[in-house]
Formats: sequence, structure tokens, C-alpha cells
Amino acid sequence: MRNRFQNLVYGLAFAIMVGFILRIGKPIFIPIIAGIISVYVLSTMATSVGRVPVIGALIPLWLRHVVALLVFILLGVLLVLLFAANIQQVIALAPQYQATLLGFVGDIAKTLGVDDEPSWGTIRNLLLGEIDLQRIISTTVTSVSVLGGQLFVVFLYASFLLAERLHFSRKIVLAATTPKDAKQIMDMVGTINQRIGEYLTVKTVVNVLLGVISYICMRLIGVDFAGFFAVLIGVLNYIPYVGSMVGVAFPVLLTAAQFGAFQPIAIVLVSLTASQMFMGGVVEPRLLGRSMNLSPFVVLISLTVWYALWGIGGAILAVPMTSVVVIVLAAFQPTRPIAILLSQNGHFAEDGKTGKAELQQ
Repeated sequence: MRNRFQNLVYGLAFAIMVGFILRIGKPIFIPIIAGIISVYVLSTMATSVGRVPVIGALIPLWLRHVVALLVFILLGVLLVLLFAANIQQVIALAPQYQATLLGFVGDIAKTLGVDDEPSWGTIRNLLLGEIDLQRIISTTVTSVSVLGGQLFVVFLYASFLLAERLHFSRKIVLAATTPKDAKQIMDMVGTINQRIGEYLTVKTVVNVLLGVISYICMRLIGVDFAGFFAVLIGVLNYIPYVGSMVGVAFPVLLTAAQFGAFQPIAIVLVSLTASQMFMGGVVEPRLLGRSMNLSPFVVLISLTVWYALWGIGGAILAVPMTSVVVIVLAAFQPTRPIAILLSQNGHFAEDGKTGKAELQQ
């Protein structure tokens, strides 16, 4: 009994220490993890392209990795430029948006018959009248340079990690104490590579399609900055549950500030919500299946924990990092019960040839 209590205390102390290190090391860990995640996506895409009969025979694997990395860097640069250009335009239109939004709130007050109530003016000023949208948006301009700097570090890490993958297997064999340990580690790493690579690749494809559909919907209605919000919706969709709602909320709020009428707001809300439901409820489950095998409650808890530690970056990386933890726990018999509790169905498949524990898809 005493030993169990000591183990519990040591475990809690270790968890607190790890959490503290992760919290203070946020500027260091996020670019590293983002670089690792990027390598998973790039490697899986390069391997998938290699399965195409003609391309796979003509283009070697290392060249496909280089092309994927260059495309990734190009998309990152375009993202920063898009963000910078749209921020400047939003700053210029901020006074007009604020006036339209205040007028829309006034129309709602008249519709409800509370325009003459003294409390309404107080509430309106509290919510909108005292907010200087131009000043708030101006403070975000500095975040463009910060975003560019972080992306540069991610590109740098991804480049070196792609080169390190060529020698990673040999180093594991040399570092392991016995051939059996080396085999177990390689099996575990292989499982992580397969699961995380497939998840991130399919998720990226789904988010790109969702961004394209959202762009078409907003463009047809005439919403300003449709391209920027389409990219934002695609990025936020990496965040489970919450990301889709936040992604819809931003363009709906802009529609209210731009048009100041119920009809375009309703059209944007319904069309974007329907797109989210179709991609998230029909397309994504068919492509992903249950490859991550994480309990929805565990996903929600991990989202909360990683967001508290690393903010938006932690929320985006929550599912891949939690899945890695579950796979590692499932690979070792003493920690296997914890992996069962964290999984969705509690079942594991044993590979008789490798002896590894895998989460069932």
C-alpha cells in the first residue's frame, strides 16, 4: 500500500514537472513538433505520389521529398503574404464595418421594441460602441512578422528532419541494447509513422477541400476576404470539435459587419455549417475510419490540456500528439491498460510476426 502511494506521488510530481517544462518551453517545442508533423505529411504525400505508375518509376523518392518540401515552403510564404495583405485591407475598412455593425444592432433593437429603453444604449455601447476595431486590428499587424519567423524555423526543422530520416533506422539499431529492443522500437515507430502520417495527410486533404467549398460559398454571396477566411477555416478544422465552430463564426461576424442584414448572415451561416457537417460527418469518417482509435472524451480533454499549455498551436497538434502517446503506451505491457482506457473501443490487435501492440483501425 505504501509503495502504491509513493508511486502515485512520484507519478503526479513527474506529470507536474513535465507540464511545467512544456509550458515554459512553448517557444521551443511548438516549432519542433510542427516540423515533425510537417515531415509526416510530406513523407506520406511523397510516398503516395510514388505509387502512381509513371511518376513512381521516373522520379526517385528523395526527389519527391525535395519537391514536397519546396511546395510546402511556397504555400507557407503565400500564407504569410495572404495574411499580411488582408490585415491591411481590414484595417482600412474597420471604421466602415464598425458603423455598419452598430447600425445593424440598432435595427435589432427597433425590431425588438427596446430602442427607447435606457439600458439598451448602455448595453450597445458596452458591447460595440466602446470597441475601436481599427486599433484592435492594428495590433495584429506585428503578428505577421512573428508568424513568418516561426514558419521559417518550421521549414528549417522539416528540412533537416527529412534528411535525418534516411539514417534514423540505423541509429535505433545501434542505440538499442539488444536486437529484440531494436525490433520493438522499430515496430512502434513504424506504427506511429503509419497512423500519424495517414491521419495528417487525409486530414489535410479534407481541410483543403473544405476550404475550397467554403471559398465558393462565400464568393457567391460576396463576402469580403473570402480567400483569407477559406484558409482560416481549413486551418482551424485541424482542431477537433471547437475549430469548426470558430471557423464558421469569423466569416459570419464579418458578414454582419459588411452587410448589416439578416439574409446574407443566414445564407453564410447555413452554407458554411452545411459544408462543415458534410465534410466532417460524411467525407472525413469514410477516409479516416477509426485509425486514431481515441475516445472522444480523451480527445476533448487532450484539446483542453494542450490548448492550456500551448494555445492554438497546442490545440491543432492535440490529436496527433495524444495518438502518439497512446501508441507508445500500447507498445509496452505495463502501460497497456492506460492505452486501453484512452482508446475508443479498448481493443488491440497483436501482430504475431512483430509482437507489437497496435490500436485497431
